[in-house]
Amino acid sequence: MSGNGWAFADLDEAQLELVRLAEQTLDADVVMVFEPTDPEFAVDAANLAPGLRPVRLEPSQLECLQGLEKQVDAVAVAYSRMPA
Repeated sequence: MSGNGWAFADLDEAQLELVRLAEQTLDADVVMVFEPTDPEFAVDAANLAPGLRPVRLEPSQLECLQGLEKQVDAVAVAYSRMPA
């Protein structure tokens, strides 16, 4: 995924393990981590993750996600699958 101002972050195995832990902690189906390729790009979640919707997070869960972002130096979004 690239060409629209964002790309999936290039994470090492330790960072991927942090993402997996965040998915379990946040009870999210998927946590995706993005890096900007164009600083002027505005995020459009519908285009980034078709079939998924951002998870509504409690303050403590948001802290967890923000902590992940600091550890991997990228933007993280927790998603759940949309019902079929």
